[in-house]
Amino acid sequence: MKKFLWISITSAVVLAVLAFLLGRFAFPYRGLPNLPAPEVTEGQRGELGIDKNINESTIDQYLGREDAVYIDLRMLKDPGNYEAIGGDSYLSGFVNGFEVVPFPYIVNVSGLPEAVGKTYTGPTLFTEKDGVYKANYVESFAILESLFPKDKKLFLMCGGGGYAGMMKKMLVSLGWDESQIYVVGGYWFYEGDFNVPVKRTTADGKVVYDFYKVPYHEIDFSALTPVPSTGLVKISAETYDKMVKEGQSFLLFVDQVGCSTAEYLAGYIKDYSKKTGVSMYKIMFEDVKKTSLHDFVKYYPSVAVIKDGEVTAWLKADAEEDADEYNNYEAFSNWLKDNI
Repeated sequence: MKKFLWISITSAVVLAVLAFLLGRFAFPYRGLPNLPAPEVTEGQRGELGIDKNINESTIDQYLGREDAVYIDLRMLKDPGNYEAIGGDSYLSGFVNGFEVVPFPYIVNVSGLPEAVGKTYTGPTLFTEKDGVYKANYVESFAILESLFPKDKKLFLMCGGGGYAGMMKKMLVSLGWDESQIYVVGGYWFYEGDFNVPVKRTTADGKVVYDFYKVPYHEIDFSALTPVPSTGLVKISAETYDKMVKEGQSFLLFVDQVGCSTAEYLAGYIKDYSKKTGVSMYKIMFEDVKKTSLHDFVKYYPSVAVIKDGEVTAWLKADAEEDADEYNNYEAFSNWLKDNI
């Protein structure tokens, strides 16, 4: 009887453990609170886009999710005078679990309080004008999708909430799902349990910032490929070989004089460039034969994607599979988005 009872208890324990493990596997976020849909709060904070339910007061409950990315959008040292509005121009601390991606490196900043003055005015991945965002580098969209993955929940934070709200507005404008993005608000108002202080005062009274603590995403603009200032910039076979040898990334239109299909493609490229800011270089088909590109693109016209000096995709003028891209702007633009 005791043996039977022991076996029964052991079996029950094993089954309970298996059920728990299976439950965790099937529902990896069980035990974490369900996420309410994004809901902008009221008043001045609402104007910044700060969420009503997930903000500086509640974010501790939503940290550590494997289905989420946590981004703080401040600079280590912002040129703006944020002390004038009760903040800190330096990144004085952050919430554990957040990674820092400076918003002023993503896009030019406007609409700051007059007391703050001007912020960073150097290179940016994008330029915004009248609500339209244009890429300044061939790699801009790839970097943006890497830092802000579309298949994750995005929790955005900054100093006071402004940069975070601007970042959500930009992402939504460029096709991100608004229901997956939460503007948490500002670190200056955080009083939770996961604060990581960066600012400290030494024994002799000197204020220092331990930036080594910060999980910081640097953007090396010198390593990126600037988008041409016009829709198409013609290059020679020698220039193409040089760009490939240097490991550059760029888009290339292979043109063919007197070809109506080439004229259609050129029109698509012009429209795409106007809408996105992404432009291309152009090479004539007779020059392609002098380059290694001819190992891939043998029929013209075409568009090729070169990443780090390697041809990764191209339109095949002789293939039925790419016919839509030659005859339909939407198919062409979708092909570009998928392959850039």
